[in-house]
Amino acid sequence: MDKTLTLFDLHVFQEFVHPGEVVEVRIPKFSGTWKGKYYRGTVAGYFDDYESFCKEVKAADLLTHEGIYFTLQVIDPRLFARSFNRLRPADQTTSDNNVLYYRWLPIDLDPVRPAGISASDSELAEALKLRAFVRDYLVDQMGFPSPILAMSGNGGHILPRLPDIRANKESQEFIKNILNKLSDRFTNDRVKIDTSVFNPGRIWKLYGTAAKKGDAVPEGPMREARPHRTSYIDEFGAER
Repeated sequence: MDKTLTLFDLHVFQEFVHPGEVVEVRIPKFSGTWKGKYYRGTVAGYFDDYESFCKEVKAADLLTHEGIYFTLQVIDPRLFARSFNRLRPADQTTSDNNVLYYRWLPIDLDPVRPAGISASDSELAEALKLRAFVRDYLVDQMGFPSPILAMSGNGGHILPRLPDIRANKESQEFIKNILNKLSDRFTNDRVKIDTSVFNPGRIWKLYGTAAKKGDAVPEGPMREARPHRTSYIDEFGAER
């Protein structure tokens, strides 16, 4: 495709947040000045307005954080009364019980590396290489429609669309079993498929924001660079 896409593109936002729905944006490990005061903890808010979403998230991405995330599945729209179209320090966030439907099968391909650091370019390349094989398997062998493909900042994402499936114990097991099957088939000593993302309240990297795990390390004579990267969608898949 000619350019990468993010949730700041209106048609992408509308694919994830349909009319009448809300999305939570969450910064789990914020540390710094918020509205003129030092704050350390979770920052979150609920959005149904695209312009407010863009304004608040773009401003937050300039601040100190490890990553900005959003609720991937369909959540109870009444939650927007917690923080309506704005981000603020929060002690309540979306739980599994607040999710109405699964809309996406979340597949996260993460390079194997120590916790708390960004991936090197070679580690990221391994994840994106494996992503292509998993995508082909999903489409050719499992019958999924062409999925969204994305780069999370440190690894690869695949998001096959699902018909809206009510979030309950049965659907959790359905998603969990697929992720375990894919992991058994494709996880290797360099890249793993995360099998822990099956729960409906799981938050997901917000495409268009930066992943800032650890320090951004420049390339040196005896080391690989470990940069902070901005996440993006590189293939939008089959439109609904």
